[in-house]
Amino acid sequence: MTMPRPAGLLPLLLLAACAGGMAPDPGSPGAGPDPLAQVGRWALQGATDPGGKPITAVLPGGRAAHTLVFEGDRVAVEGGCNHIGGRYRIEGDGQLRVLEMQSTLMACEDQSLMAADVAVSDLLEGLAQWRIAESYPEQLTLDHADGRSSHWVAQRPAQ
Repeated sequence: MTMPRPAGLLPLLLLAACAGGMAPDPGSPGAGPDPLAQVGRWALQGATDPGGKPITAVLPGGRAAHTLVFEGDRVAVEGGCNHIGGRYRIEGDGQLRVLEMQSTLMACEDQSLMAADVAVSDLLEGLAQWRIAESYPEQLTLDHADGRSSHWVAQRPAQ
């Protein structure tokens, strides 16, 4: 005894087979490995203004406090007084575009940490050229469109 087959099943299977091999749009999050998200966490080491002078506001009390976390199409800033995050995308020619940074508005006893939250958020939003130095841990440099530069180090879990 043979089982009846629905007439519409074969075209659907063929369509699914063809669609499965389609390459993603190069601008989409699934277009390929995102090196920033593959590392995931990057600790801020410092930043400079367009003249090359240190931006001291990003280091509250002279110490590094903030970490970038890339996941999916979102970037979060951890370690400050507030929760900060936004969307990002990797564009052609090694460009990183950070969009719509938003922050909670919590008061913090440490005024320098609150000021650093604002400085780091302002530093990130917009367009930057990015490059990763092949070292261990990896070193990320963001050369921002306005001439500022920031330096980040990969935070790798202990082996």
